[in-house]
Amino acid sequence: MNLFYREYGNGKPIIIAHGLFGMSDNWLRVAKLLSKTYKVYLLDMRNHGQSPNSKEHTYNAMSLDFIKFLKKKEIKKAIFIGHSMGGKAVLQFSTKFPEKVEQMIIVDISTKKNKHDTIFLKYALNHQEILKIIINSNISTLKNRKEINNYFLKFFNDTFVLQLLQKNICRNEQKQFSWKINPNILFSNLHEISKEIIISEKAKQIKSLFIFGSKSPYFRKEDKELIYSTFYNAKIKIIKDAGHLIHIEKEKEFVQTVMKFIKTPT
Repeated sequence: MNLFYREYGNGKPIIIAHGLFGMSDNWLRVAKLLSKTYKVYLLDMRNHGQSPNSKEHTYNAMSLDFIKFLKKKEIKKAIFIGHSMGGKAVLQFSTKFPEKVEQMIIVDISTKKNKHDTIFLKYALNHQEILKIIINSNISTLKNRKEINNYFLKFFNDTFVLQLLQKNICRNEQKQFSWKINPNILFSNLHEISKEIIISEKAKQIKSLFIFGSKSPYFRKEDKELIYSTFYNAKIKIIKDAGHLIHIEKEKEFVQTVMKFIKTPT
């Protein structure tokens, strides 16, 4: 699959993969800061943003998307940054193609299977619920953004969720509202998105940084032990007062953390 991408700057390549419901332009501010020193590529993952839709939404498939992108851009090896779903995609890619990963920065996710228990859902998005509502909503009949907002207010009173939904809506060729994401496929593959990533021996040796938000529901105490026992060359950074969207909530500290890690000798 040929992924949609944006590119900025010059230098050593950095490839950034966003999370579920995300898209490349969520990372624009980070990319522009990193692009002062590096060549930064922002990808729209399959079934998201402006990239093609597919019936398959697995981490193996995403790994093949990455390798195809590297071949297209004639990149032999890159630094990878992956957030949430994108982080797991990078982990899977590092296992399949370790020789293509110079360093990896995994943001607010680890290798383990995501447990969407009561505590988690109290503080995190309920992807299953959101996708069910999206699938059962005929937004093509709505006339403007205000009508969209009023419609989804019946289901959600969270400003962030409403903004997330609005960002994932566009006008199609018939000038009707439609979804940028592929909700039916994402819904049927939620088990795949949550799955554990089994790391290969070669991937364990890659210089790796795991960044978590101290307030993120994705971060549990056992993640530290899991990461240090799995990776031989890993560091963990906990960014204080950040939630799941660390790159937005603590943009400056996030970029500084990434830059320092990349520049530190192995």
